[in-house]
Amino acid sequence: MRAASFGPPPILPGFFFFLSATFSVQSAALADSQSQKLSRSSPASAKPSRGSAREQPAAAEAMDSASLLEVFRRDRRRLLGFLLSAGGGHGRAVDLSRVDLDAVSTDYALDCVASGAQFDASEATRRYFDDRRYPIMMGSPSRNSYFLLSRPEVSGSPPKKVAPDVRPQPAAKENSSKPTKPSDSFRVAVNIPEASYGTKDASFADMCPEQVKKMDILSLGLPRLSTELSDDDLRETAYEVLIASLFISGKVYFEEKREKKPKFLKGLRSKTDGSNSSPQMENYYTHHLDLIRVQMEVSESMDTLSKRALRQSSLKMVQGQLDVPSISLQLLSSVGKFDFPTERLRVQWQRRQANVLEELLIFSASREYSMSETLLIVLAKLKDTEDWVVSVPDGRIEVLTIIERFNTKLSAAPKKFGLKDETYHWTQSYHFNSRLYEKLLCSVFDILEDGQLVEEADEILETVKLTWPILGITQQLHDILYAWVLFQKFIQTGENLLLKQIGLQIQKLQLHSDVKEVELYINSFICSVEGCGSNRSLNLVDCALLKINMWCRRQLENYHLYFSQANCSIFKSMLNLVLLSAANLTDGEEESMLIEIPLSSTPESTLIHILVVRSIQAAYKHALSSADGQSKEDFKHPLILLASELKLLVEKECAAFSPILNKYYPEAGRVALTVFHLLYGQQLELFLERADHSERFKEILGASNNFELCIAQKLYSMYGEAVGSSLSNFLKPYMIDRFSSPVILQWLHAQHENVLEWTKRTIEIEDWEPLSSHQKQATSMVEVFRIVEETIDQFFNSSLPLDTVHLRSLLIGITSSLRVYLLHIESQQVPRATLLPTAPVLTRYAESINPFARRKLIEPTICEEKVSNQLKKLTVAKLCVKLNTLQVKESRDTGLVGAPH
Repeated sequence: MRAASFGPPPILPGFFFFLSATFSVQSAALADSQSQKLSRSSPASAKPSRGSAREQPAAAEAMDSASLLEVFRRDRRRLLGFLLSAGGGHGRAVDLSRVDLDAVSTDYALDCVASGAQFDASEATRRYFDDRRYPIMMGSPSRNSYFLLSRPEVSGSPPKKVAPDVRPQPAAKENSSKPTKPSDSFRVAVNIPEASYGTKDASFADMCPEQVKKMDILSLGLPRLSTELSDDDLRETAYEVLIASLFISGKVYFEEKREKKPKFLKGLRSKTDGSNSSPQMENYYTHHLDLIRVQMEVSESMDTLSKRALRQSSLKMVQGQLDVPSISLQLLSSVGKFDFPTERLRVQWQRRQANVLEELLIFSASREYSMSETLLIVLAKLKDTEDWVVSVPDGRIEVLTIIERFNTKLSAAPKKFGLKDETYHWTQSYHFNSRLYEKLLCSVFDILEDGQLVEEADEILETVKLTWPILGITQQLHDILYAWVLFQKFIQTGENLLLKQIGLQIQKLQLHSDVKEVELYINSFICSVEGCGSNRSLNLVDCALLKINMWCRRQLENYHLYFSQANCSIFKSMLNLVLLSAANLTDGEEESMLIEIPLSSTPESTLIHILVVRSIQAAYKHALSSADGQSKEDFKHPLILLASELKLLVEKECAAFSPILNKYYPEAGRVALTVFHLLYGQQLELFLERADHSERFKEILGASNNFELCIAQKLYSMYGEAVGSSLSNFLKPYMIDRFSSPVILQWLHAQHENVLEWTKRTIEIEDWEPLSSHQKQATSMVEVFRIVEETIDQFFNSSLPLDTVHLRSLLIGITSSLRVYLLHIESQQVPRATLLPTAPVLTRYAESINPFARRKLIEPTICEEKVSNQLKKLTVAKLCVKLNTLQVKESRDTGLVGAPH
């Protein structure tokens, strides 16, 4: 039953508006305030306790508040119902049977009545809940009276200070261990030239993956839809176009299932009737169409409805031409209210058809004819789903006839390009037709396995191609749109197979040699490309290729971040894709290169050279910031950490990326290693200019020398002793020996003093007891050689360039320490004459001596006190220990001379 309509009032007095607005707002405010009181008082009344006599007045007050709240809400509903039924939109009554008046914004309702705008229940509900977030205003002339949602006596006085200026802040990264801002010493090296594309777009190589993923949800840049058509609407419309194309081409025949006849007529059935009762749509395209329906998530009921309505479209086709508006009109004229399982589906379906007609006809009318106002009025009647159902059939036929007549007038316009089967909507509605074709192409993806193509993908594509005469698709447009759909799916899933399919489609695209008319037709598909705050207009093919190339290059210009040895296959496929779609995108990029490109390079080599240099620059910048932040935690100099991280990047480059890049550009590995060497050298040079020869100076020089040796080893493993490359001019040695030589000598001098002092201290406390029962040498000798070996190990593990001067200084220090040790042992001994007893007198006979001479008396000699003390300490056991120690010393000396250092 149609809603009652009182007709719009000619002029509502201003007093009535003010009264109604004030009453409705106050009612809503009081209702809200009372509901809050109820919420605060209800818990207390819900918990009975002993001696609840005190709580009875509170309960009574809560009941009065509840009844008063219901009165306010009832009055508010009545007032809103009267306003909306009197003139809720375009002077027509609004069906309020499905509208929750308690959740309708009064301000929105009054605005609709005053302006005569169409009342939208969803918008009114949204405005209602949005307004509840803020204090409710009274609408007084002072504009400073409002209802509070909280009690001011509890909140206290308002703040006296002025609120600070709130400006949008950049979103913080989720990872708390993000690289900190480089310090002043690193700031110079961070300023690396940015990447630039042929479209003047900024480089995103140094952005985090989350930001790149958000920014790379690309679109083709087609003109926007002027209506509220969703992706579901486009998908269902595309399926209807596919069904119509199948009927027109004669590939599919639809026969409704026959009703069951009574048993008493069973004998009257002919053999012909029995043969016609076969299952419907039994031909080659039946299975493919059903598969497409499942992939596009179209219900069986809507599929049957569309087939029943469109089976007559082939009879109404004029000169073999059909367009999307004609399909929508055929559906509207053939589908009734009771063909839908639910009322909601009917409303959605009818609004979608009305939006499709508005998009295709109003957009065209605004360009060619001055009939947009008439069409808007007619389409408004079509959008009013309730009025459309209850209206008489003649009225509906008249509306559809007007729309069909206008569409026929548009279709009769002269062809712009003279192509076969060309229609007016090929060029004027290309933005809509291209979107529909994208939805059809998406049916090749398996809805159960994300990123996988169905086995019948080729058959589905052949079926989809039947829509070309309706949508104005050519082979070149098909290839680029299919490549674009595959590319969008790859962004979502990262499936390598999709990248390979994109490459095949681009190769097919490059093989096309269209005639001039087709080329002009494709150039009329204008798309916009945004970059550096400006828009460029390109045709659809060039725009899709450019955006695919831009997205892939953003990944490849930082391939150390996005790829690893585990997904090198994706890296290879993406590199191949960039090389295929990289036409005329490298002009003017050589000027910003850190290493200039050789003059004899091909365009392919030039592009790879640019990708390698920019990727390493981005990886170096990230490593630089990371080393600067980590140095504060590990208490190490950033250059030491930077050299360690760059060595890992070099290993990754040589193991994962260079073998692939060298196939396209033989010098890619040399370029990568040269850039690594050059970038670290620039940072090292900044450090050496203001070096203070601190304790870490030697460690920094050692780490730098190790990194340079790593670069040299990788270059030799790749290219051997081959020379003559122009890149050799950029491999300038760090000249670390010039800074390390005095540092090493200074360190050796300090070590000599330490070893000498340790030797003296060890020998002073030596008691010349054997080390163990099996080792008869002294403990001091073990300690002396231990400190000497530690010094030698530190000397050769310093990772610094050494020469004969340093070796001679080391040997001098070791020799001096051992000499001090030997001199100390010798100083503890006594003269031989003191140690050995004198020979007896009788044995001292010689022929030259006169035997008759007078014999002298033997006078005993008295030893000095020092010699006497030494004799007391010098026992046979200690002499043995010293001799064993000297023997061990001699063998260790031989070991030191023959050591493999």
